[in-house]
Order: sequence, then C-alpha cells, then structure tokens
Amino acid sequence: MTDRLEALALFVAVAEQESFAEAARRQNKTPTVVTRAVAALEDELRVRLFNRTTRAVSLTHAGARYLEVCRKILACYDELKELEPGGSAQPHGALSVTAPAMFGRLHVIPAITKFLTRHPQIDIRAP
Repeated sequence: MTDRLEALALFVAVAEQESFAEAARRQNKTPTVVTRAVAALEDELRVRLFNRTTRAVSLTHAGARYLEVCRKILACYDELKELEPGGSAQPHGALSVTAPAMFGRLHVIPAITKFLTRHPQIDIRAP
C-alpha cells in the first residue's frame, strides 16, 4: 500500500476506534506513526479532521465527510487488488476438454479432478 493509502487507512482506524493509541495497536504501528500520518493529512487538506482532548478523540464535521470518502477509496483499492494479474481473483467460466478415450481416463480425468479442487468456479465439459 502506498504511503497515502496507508495514511487514509490509519485515519479510518483512528475514526473507528476513537483513539490514536488503539488504532496504532490494531494496525501494528506506533502511536507516533499514526499521529504523524493523521497530522500530515490535516496539513495537506488544510483542515482539522479530529477534535482531540486528553481523554477523547472525535471527528470534526469535515472529518466525518472525509471518513465517508476514505472508506469508499479504500474499498475501491481492495477491489482493484482483486483484479490484478496474479492476485487472489479466482478463474471462472466454462472449459471444454477433448482427448482420446483411453488417454482421457488415464491422464486427463485425474488432472481435471485435481484442477477442479483448486478452481471450483470452472465448469469443465468433456464431450
């Protein structure tokens, strides 16, 4: 994940946890890293995203609007990761296999069985 996307994810974590320390713990980051990432976002946007006190963290009005958009961006990013080649997207569709009968029984059917356990979304037809 790029630095900017990571900053957005950290912002969302703080908003959801209502705590910099808890967000840091859940994201396996230090509180300093999380605080600096959010501060950098606020500097870049030139707006305060959180109201901070020693006991509480809450979203500002601008922060609440920004949170909605960040969630959409991160969801789109997750969807894009599924589309990339070599990603976790599963093959699907129909596949026709033809082979001589004896060769098919000895070699193709065992291979098809193994293939289908790894790729259940494939519909194999052997005419």
